[in-house]
Formats: sequence, C-alpha cells, structure tokens
Amino acid sequence: GRVGAIRQAIDDTQKPPRLIETRYGSGYRFIGTVEEIVKSANGNGNHNGFKTNFTENSKPDRPNFPFVLTAILLASGLFFVSLGFYVYFPKDRPSSSPGNPFQTSAPIRSIAILPLKNLTGDAGNEYFSDGLTESIITELSRVNELKVISRSSTFALKDRETDPLVIGRKLNVDALLEGSVQKKAETLSVNVRLISTRDGSVLWTSKDFESPVSNAFELQETISCNIAVELRAELCDAVPKRNTNNSDAYQAYLKGRYQWNKRTGDGIKRSIALYEQAINLDSKYALAFAGLAESYVQGIWHVPFVSKDVLPKAKAAALKAIELDESLAEAHTALANVYELNWNWPAAERELQRAIELNPRNARAHHVLAFYYLTIGRNTEALASIEHAGELDPLNLVINADKANILFSSNRTDEAFQQWEKTLELDPNFAMVYMHRSIAYESVGNETASIEEYAKMMELVGKSAQQVAEYRRTASKYGLKEIYRRDLNELRAQEKRGEKVSNITLALLNSLLGQKDEAFKYLEKSYNDRSAELVLLKPDSRFAPLRSDPRFTDLIKRMGLPE
Repeated sequence: GRVGAIRQAIDDTQKPPRLIETRYGSGYRFIGTVEEIVKSANGNGNHNGFKTNFTENSKPDRPNFPFVLTAILLASGLFFVSLGFYVYFPKDRPSSSPGNPFQTSAPIRSIAILPLKNLTGDAGNEYFSDGLTESIITELSRVNELKVISRSSTFALKDRETDPLVIGRKLNVDALLEGSVQKKAETLSVNVRLISTRDGSVLWTSKDFESPVSNAFELQETISCNIAVELRAELCDAVPKRNTNNSDAYQAYLKGRYQWNKRTGDGIKRSIALYEQAINLDSKYALAFAGLAESYVQGIWHVPFVSKDVLPKAKAAALKAIELDESLAEAHTALANVYELNWNWPAAERELQRAIELNPRNARAHHVLAFYYLTIGRNTEALASIEHAGELDPLNLVINADKANILFSSNRTDEAFQQWEKTLELDPNFAMVYMHRSIAYESVGNETASIEEYAKMMELVGKSAQQVAEYRRTASKYGLKEIYRRDLNELRAQEKRGEKVSNITLALLNSLLGQKDEAFKYLEKSYNDRSAELVLLKPDSRFAPLRSDPRFTDLIKRMGLPE
C-alpha cells in the first residue's frame, strides 16, 4: 500500500509506530514530534527557534539543500496521503454505487464474508469460489480491530437468499461481503460489494478484479487489501506474505481444502492427495503442510485411520509448516491436535495458546482448546473457550453441539438439553445431536427417550427403514443391553475373522454391559496401541461404571491426565 511504502522509506514499520498512526474508522495521522531548530552562524542557537544569538552582521549557515528538499517532499507526501484518505475515504462519504449513500458514520468492526457465487458455468470451479472466500476470511482475520465470522457459519448460508438485516442479527455483524466469480476465456473476474446489516444499504461496490487463471492467488490478496482500505483497517501497509507463488500449487491447495471441508472419509483421503500435490509443486508451501497435518488428524475420526500410523505423519507435516512459517496459527493448531492425541498435554496447551496469540479470531483454535480443557477435566475453562469459538463461528453446528456436551459433562443437564435444542434450530437434521442426546437420556435413566433419539440418528445417517424398525422393536422389547450384546457379538466375530475392529468400541460395549474385566482388557489394548480414541475416556459418561475401579485411575494416570 502507499502508506506502507512511506513507512518503509522513513523506517517506521515497527509496532507501535513512531510517525504514522492508523486511526481505525478514520484513516491515518502523523504522530511524530515536530520541532524547529534555528542555528546561528557561530553554531549558537536555541532549540525551537524562540531565541538566537544572531548579530546584525551575522548570516545563517547555508542550508543543506538536499536534506531540505527531502524533508519538503516527505512532508508534502504525508500531507497528500493524509488528505487523500480523508477526501476519498471520509467516514461519511457516499458509496461508489450510485443511489446507495452511507446511512451511518459508525465504523464497521465486524464482518461476515458470504460464499462467493460460482458463475463460471462450470460446477467444477466450485472449489475455487469456495477457496477464494475462505482465503479472504483468513486474510481479513489478521486485522486486529476487526471481528470476522468463521467459514463454517458463513457457508451455512450458502445458496440461500437471505435478508442482510436478518443475517446481521444472526451473526451479530455490522456488514456483509458478497460477490461472484466469473471466467472469461483464461481470465477470472471477481466482483464484490459491502452491505450494511444496519439498513441493507450498499456501502461499497468493487470494480471487477481480474486475473489470469495462472495468477489466481493474487486475487485473494488484492481483494482483501481493497476491502481493508474500505474499512479503514491496517492490513496491507506492508507487503503481504504470500504462501506460494506457484499457481498450480495454489489450485491444488484450494481443491484439498474443498475436499477437507466435506468431513467425509473419502473427502479426507482426497484432500491428503491434493495437499501432497501442492507440496510437490512448492516444497515451501506452509499452508499445504498445515492442511496435510489436519487431514491426517481428522482422518482418525472420519476414515478411520490407525492412530499410530498417521500421527507421526501429522506431526512431521505440522512441524514443517511451523519451520517454514512460525507465524501460521493453523500450523500451531494442527500440531496441538497431534500433541493432544499423543497425550502430551503441556505441549498441546502451549501450541494452542500460541495459535490464539497469533490469531485471536481463529475459531478452530478456540474449539480445539475447549476440547483439550474438557479432556483434562477443566470444564469451566472448556465452557469459556467453546463460547468464544461460538462468538466467532455462531452457526457452526459442531461448536454448538459441543457446547451442550461440555454443559452435560459439567452436570448442567437442563442447560445441556436447551443447548442441543438450539443446535437443532440451526439444522433439525444434524445427526450428531440425536446421538449425544441418546447417550444423555440413557445416562439419566430415560431409556425410552434414548431409543427414540438413536432411531432418529439412524434415519439421518442413511440406515434403511427396515434397519430402523428392527432396532426400535428389539430395543423396546428387550432393552438397550440386548442391543449392546448383539453389537458386541458381531464385533467379536469380526475380530476372530481377522478383521480390524475398534478396541475402544469393544471396551465401551463391555462397560455398558457391566463386564469390567473385559472392558479393561480392551482399554489396555487401546493404551498399548496409543489409540487417539482414548482421549474420550474421561469425558464420556458411558465409561462411568468403570470410574470407581482402581484400574481406571491407573490408566488415567499413565495417560498423564489429572484424576
């Protein structure tokens, strides 16, 4: 940016600045000390020019013309830059869109970036419009004074025609950014506009941002910088740090992110291949390494991967990302996830605190921190962290559901059920809520409600009507313990056939059936395998029958968890 160039020229790039201050919501101002020094012919004089020792015949020293000229040009430059910001970007200036004047002088302190519409005519380009949106969100979240809503919440509104005022209330933001991506031959064109959620007026409409497909990564930087200027926020005063200059690597990364966001086993595996492709094209692409680490970790739950096979790969990728860019919050969050699943609790907390220090508006870091606190039994801090994550990502279904889980683990049962109900108001077909409510109802002794919640979950995840009916019939007639016996017998049969089964699931079923010795046998197998799933042992209420056993205390202690 122009101001950034001036700052570099006068060596004023440190924080806080010595000479040029960013005035959020107003522009910039000069804050340096201005002093006048008048010097006499014999070197005497008085600072600030109020008194001199000139005699009648004395003459001042000849001025240093190059220095004076530089000073005049610098002062003029600062004046015109300041004037330009106040003339062209005043607080109450009209919008560049005719007929849409600003209705308020209040500064914009929070914003939601809605998914850019893919108008290229090719559904295969959806990864690019989604990826560009996510990149702009990430870039703008670097602005210290600006609250930027996270991806999950804004993408929950994708392809919906919603009133800006309604979205503003739902997300608690001052403005929305919406736009579209088009393709003309080998040129990409992006148009965006800023809309007030106070009155629905268009505050700013961009020119068409155009770039050859081969330089698509430049669009994200250009658009983010222009938006920041419109918000009078300091983002692009210095040259922005670009993670890659390789367009093919950038495209592969966006495709990998698109697949990762599906949160399916197939999507996770595809994302790994795409991140590796990006890394092969640019071996210094820090974001791609961070994405690769995240995919390995999430794959444990979604594919599922075996922990001992993929956690070393995830750790290596996260450490490489940090080696390439220590300031990347996403890399520290990924590494924290690895440490957590490896039961290295102090290292996990250290990395999460570093991620939040680097980007306090990273909802995922706050979410992972909440899970960390829940795992080690610091429920009050877990609740504070999940609430912070929810402020940054209010429509995120998993964050909303996990808040209920934390409340339930804290014995705040009524509040937990209220929170689950709020989550279903966002999406009545979110299967995870029915699963967790089924567990909760069983824990409080309401088996009938537990059966109905589980049956609803089965319907939502695609089980056939016949399977759901059979579950209802068996559970209602014989009770849930009969369901657990049948499931356990089926898993044991698979185990005898040499098929891979989850030891933690076998331990859980034995716990629910009151078969403690068998439960601890499989828990020991999970421990010896360093199974990531064992982090659920302490917060999961279904292991409650084991908690009074000394073997449970010993296992918790060996995992490094507080009793």
